[in-house]
Amino acid sequence: MKGSNGPIRIGIVGAGYIAGVHSAAYRVVAGTFPTKVPQVELVRVVDTDAGRAAALASAWSWREVAAEVEAVTEAQDIDVVDICAPNHVHAAVAIAALDHGKHVVCEKPLASDLAEARTMATAARKAGRVAQVCFYYRTWPAIAHARRLVDEGAIGDVRGFTGRMLQEYAADPALGLGWRASSQEGGAGALDDLGSHVLDVARFLAGEMRVVEASTRSTVARPGVALVDAASAQVEFTSGASGVVEAGWAARGHACDLGFELEGTHGAIRFGWERANELEVRWDGGERFERQLVGPLMPGAGAFLGVPGQQMGYRDAFTLGLAGMLAAVSAGAVSAAPSFEDGLRVAELVAAIRQAARAG
Repeated sequence: MKGSNGPIRIGIVGAGYIAGVHSAAYRVVAGTFPTKVPQVELVRVVDTDAGRAAALASAWSWREVAAEVEAVTEAQDIDVVDICAPNHVHAAVAIAALDHGKHVVCEKPLASDLAEARTMATAARKAGRVAQVCFYYRTWPAIAHARRLVDEGAIGDVRGFTGRMLQEYAADPALGLGWRASSQEGGAGALDDLGSHVLDVARFLAGEMRVVEASTRSTVARPGVALVDAASAQVEFTSGASGVVEAGWAARGHACDLGFELEGTHGAIRFGWERANELEVRWDGGERFERQLVGPLMPGAGAFLGVPGQQMGYRDAFTLGLAGMLAAVSAGAVSAAPSFEDGLRVAELVAAIRQAARAG
């Protein structure tokens, strides 16, 4: 592995859309956080589709491409392996990388099932390397500010959480879902793909929870495919708070709707990603919610904005998330939230929702 003063060398597995989002973040992260994050070197793209790998490399100035994962998991010139491949390959790539002393970033969900998530978390603990899962909504300034308000007691004790992650792109039965349409490759359908995000946000804001009651269903008929495209669960938090979480990727009227309402004994907070640069807070005794614009005083936003209202975007969430990982690697730390442990907790909840739904 390299010395602590050189650039952090990145290898990425997968060259699809989300790999482009990661690549963009790597290109700007050191300049965005110059006192926190060292320079990075985009060394190698791995993808079985040579044309797709070459296109990503050309677009974002990766140095070279390869077809085999060993070109990053075992390479001496790679410090961080970034996994942007389908869910069912996460475990094998991450464990190989950790076993060879690499730090790992892995797209969500952590794995395609609970057993694999457990092996990944175990491998990360054993390796003593930074292992981060891309639940980057929690790093978004408005959501991080909501967590700060909770920690400061600004809304009192949390009594309830209602959260959702709803999209409508799969409402068309003619739309091909690729590997996501396979339970072996994609996992639990919309529950894994989208539900994992809102479950992580619920944990981040209100703490650990258990599943009380749940349902999963298929609302859009696709020939030859039995796929969960909607799920909901009633939960209880260890604090005593109650909650409901919902996920679906065939929900008409919802473009990209990650949102929540957080109820406290002395106030409430609500947020919706479709208005991501706003947070609404209602204080004890207030008659209406107060709109707070994302601005430089919210966590992480000062590196992007000079004044409230200038607006941040989706890719900025990845810059924030990867900045935390790179800073931890540079400092010699062994963890960067959201960690593989966070990914495992969410995998346990997904498994519990599926089990509760089967049991009725």
